[in-house]
Amino acid sequence: MKPTLRIEGLANVRDLGGLERTDGTVTPSGVFIRSERLERVDSEGWQAIHAHGVRTVIDLRRPDESTGQVPPAIKHIHVDLDGSDETDFWKQYEEDGRWGTPLYYLAHLQALPDKLALVLNAIADADDGAILFHCSAGWDRTGLVAAVLLRAVDVTDDAAVADYLKSFTNADAMAALHERSFEVEERQQILGRFGHTAESAFRDMYGNLDLEAWFSESCIAPETRVAIETWRGAAASLRPV
Repeated sequence: MKPTLRIEGLANVRDLGGLERTDGTVTPSGVFIRSERLERVDSEGWQAIHAHGVRTVIDLRRPDESTGQVPPAIKHIHVDLDGSDETDFWKQYEEDGRWGTPLYYLAHLQALPDKLALVLNAIADADDGAILFHCSAGWDRTGLVAAVLLRAVDVTDDAAVADYLKSFTNADAMAALHERSFEVEERQQILGRFGHTAESAFRDMYGNLDLEAWFSESCIAPETRVAIETWRGAAASLRPV
């Protein structure tokens, strides 16, 4: 059974453990946790995060979004996954709204492979313990990294889609907690204009996420690839040796 993670100050947090893989096993718990922004987490929440084994937090937001403090017992790493200086890439996605959907993921991986590489290197180099990675809503930048991590250990399409859709399920709780809208209807309308639902957009992206090709074409060090494909040694790799 997939573990339930409850942290005061977070409404879109979940452990990526317990997801079905294509060989019938499930992903290990206590390795990767995804969430939204951490600014609402109080001391008790941080104690719960630490008790869950988290020793590294990776903030995927742009530099001008980063706020708040992480307790000194937890290492804090910032990686600008978007590439805020990549204005030429983002122009079309910001104009038509696809920046808040999975419709940009594959293009980002192809056009800006160095941005994901920075995240994967940070994961591989992190201290022992669980890693919590997040953006603002814990939805799409976080969703992109989660998709890569799930594909790396061959999580099934259905399980990966179900994990992505939990952000929609959690949207009302997020809005109440953070006192802001997370534009669920707007996201759905934008996806509809491109012939998709939230489910079909993520499923199509995940089905076409060729991580083998991405690794082959990127400059990722072999040891980083091994760390990602084995979830830092916690999951047996399904890749041929």
